[in-house]
Amino acid sequence: MEKEIIEEKGAEMNVYEISFNISPFLSEEDLAQEYGKIKENLSKAGAVFISEQYPKQIELAYTMERVISNKKNKFNQAFFGWVKFEITADGLASFEETLKTDENLIRYLIIQTVRENTMAPKKTFVRSGDKSVRPAGAVKEEEGEAVEMDKEAVDKKIEELVV
Repeated sequence: MEKEIIEEKGAEMNVYEISFNISPFLSEEDLAQEYGKIKENLSKAGAVFISEQYPKQIELAYTMERVISNKKNKFNQAFFGWVKFEITADGLASFEETLKTDENLIRYLIIQTVRENTMAPKKTFVRSGDKSVRPAGAVKEEEGEAVEMDKEAVDKKIEELVV
């Protein structure tokens, strides 16, 4: 119903994703409230949620600085989370204004994206002694163990194909 009203006004909905770092000094209860506040502000701006990840604590790749209450704060850890949503350009602008005044946010990034899941699955690798690394699951079906590559057979097959 909301989408129909927006379409009548001629506003176009686009898909965005916000990723954010929240101060690591918050308690679990305060973290839940902060995350809820971000989602509530999105809802007030007219966002339709697609997917999300609740913030979890991470080590930052480098020290980040943020001035809070006229004091420079340095962060080596943060709670990292993200939300994918659909919203109009006007709604996004009003939502971003609320983010700028939030002192618990160390940093945030909003990007335009697509509705589909764009996360690549993680590849796991297994080391077989001192031999080369191969993807996990590269096993010989009938025996259930790793298959070694016969270089001479491969060279012979290449020669057959080339000639």
